[in-house]
Amino acid sequence: MSGPTVRDVAEVAQVSLATVDRVLNNRGGVSAKVVDRVKAAVAQTGYVRNLAAANLSRRRVYRFCFVIPSGDTGFIALLHEALAREQQRLMEEQVLVQVVPTKPFDVEDQVAALRNLECDAVAVMASEAPEINEEIAALHASGVRVISLVADLPSSGRDAYVGPDNVMAGRTAGEFMGRFIKDQGNVLMIAGSLAARDHSERLLGFRMVMQERFGGCTLLPAAQGADNAERVEQIVLEAARDRRLAGIYAIGAGNRGLVRAVRTLAPRPTTIVHELTPTSREALRSGTFDLVIDQDILSGVIAAVKIMRDLTEATTPPADAGRIKLNIYSRENIQ
Repeated sequence: MSGPTVRDVAEVAQVSLATVDRVLNNRGGVSAKVVDRVKAAVAQTGYVRNLAAANLSRRRVYRFCFVIPSGDTGFIALLHEALAREQQRLMEEQVLVQVVPTKPFDVEDQVAALRNLECDAVAVMASEAPEINEEIAALHASGVRVISLVADLPSSGRDAYVGPDNVMAGRTAGEFMGRFIKDQGNVLMIAGSLAARDHSERLLGFRMVMQERFGGCTLLPAAQGADNAERVEQIVLEAARDRRLAGIYAIGAGNRGLVRAVRTLAPRPTTIVHELTPTSREALRSGTFDLVIDQDILSGVIAAVKIMRDLTEATTPPADAGRIKLNIYSRENIQ
């Protein structure tokens, strides 16, 4: 049995098919009162638009950009892979997705990327900086819709955020860390960059829980590893030189270096990281890592495209449309 059609919407709203088409496609020329009637009829009938068919019929092509860090390992590599898969699928729906890579944590390069965009909407994974906010404001002024991805940019005026609750992610890590090490010992925290809001929020949540519930632990000053494996390895080895590490919380990337360093330490510190990558997966299996807090990046990409399409169509997405839930993996539930 087929679902409700535009004809059903027209009958309930008591308007013509042409009027329904004008409202659904934001063509204008319809009074606010009639628009409300059509929207009410859509809700009443449960009509769902086939955007792919609608786009083909009116030859509408969406142009979306993803401005994200470059990288061939870890989480960023998985993000690029997810985007590559979606690029192929979305072409059938008249959606063209362009990936614009930038240097990680390089504000100047990120600004340059944002200045050269030609698209309807853009998803941005960038550092939190006044220069970034200015470029996002300029994009808005030119009619481009903007969402922040993975790391929020709330002061930029972006239209929506797609990603996890990073404070919650940090608090979750803190809860497990305190329980694993039995509220005692030195804990090393390693971020990629504290200029990245996702890293700073995870660190905030982690510290909050450790200070609230596990006061017997000593939190060492947060280090910044620039998501570089060699740098992360050096940070761990230097921190362990003069003290025993009970725990390590790695907020960003560079986990290959973390694996190398942890394997040299005895006794081995409890180690909690983010993102399920080939490196962290194998480290869980071997017992080198104890916990991985992961976000489903493919779900994030799909949600980002859906929200950009809604915004381009002048449709308000649900408030929680961009929220990506967290998954927790240990040695016992890893595949």
